[in-house]
Amino acid sequence: MADLLAGDGRIEEAVAVLERHAFQNSRDLAGYLIALGRVQDALAILQPRIPQTPELSNGPWHDDPPF
Repeated sequence: MADLLAGDGRIEEAVAVLERHAFQNSRDLAGYLIALGRVQDALAILQPRIPQTPELSNGPWHDDPPF
């Protein structure tokens, strides 16, 4: 669908279609974003996602033995 829209010169609409599933379509989406001059958005999509480590709280469970 996005290829048809872009082929018809409707790149903004192609981007809207691909943004719904950006993870699966990251390369195509980045290409269309670059064509629109949105290079920073394209780079953000293409950079690998680094999983966030959970922050440890100072809850009471830290002081209690695990059993």
